[in-house]
Amino acid sequence: MSKTQVIGDMSAWAGMMKDFWRQVGDGSLTERMFSDFLQHRDPFRITDIGDEWEEFYRKYFRLSVNLYGVTIALNPGGFDRVIFVPKGLKLNDVLKAIRKQFPAWSYVDDLDNDVVDNVRTTDRSYAIRLRERVEADEELKNLSANQLRKQGVNCMTLLERLVYELKYFSETGQHLDVSNITLCAGSRSRLGRVPGVDWDAVLSELHISWYHPDYAVDFVRARQTVS
Repeated sequence: MSKTQVIGDMSAWAGMMKDFWRQVGDGSLTERMFSDFLQHRDPFRITDIGDEWEEFYRKYFRLSVNLYGVTIALNPGGFDRVIFVPKGLKLNDVLKAIRKQFPAWSYVDDLDNDVVDNVRTTDRSYAIRLRERVEADEELKNLSANQLRKQGVNCMTLLERLVYELKYFSETGQHLDVSNITLCAGSRSRLGRVPGVDWDAVLSELHISWYHPDYAVDFVRARQTVS
């Protein structure tokens, strides 16, 4: 092997190592992937739902998350969809990731500053269950956020609804709530308002709006969760 060939090969290795460390830094190469590579396994394999969600956050958020050990509640029947939320995830992060895929309109610019009351927070990673449906729960129509809270119904937060939107889009290329609106009754704004999310087919964009906590109509419906 000539000196020129050796230098050329080393140059190629140096370039690959530089790209390797870049991917480690931005989260596109996770610890699990590298471990799989060292053990001669496919680093991009998806073996369970945790792996699937870790890949989702790597692809759309450039986040390296470890969901091993996160408890998934038992399914009481009909709550087949599982949503994972990693520790530290912010509303503004999710909205930014969504806007890279499709248009989204929000009633405020800084959701993290406005939506301050949530039944679940990201001080730790967690998972929820909900019904596998495009439209929000018909069982909860004509019920306001205040009524749902008094009844003790465990409802989806705004953060969870936005994560679900992006995950569903990644799977199907379609959107949720094309005919109705999800009332995110697990969240409140600083003024006590309740966020709502739907897909506006006319404008082809996601809408994040707000409602009075006593507001109750047929087409604004919460999504019940199990956590």
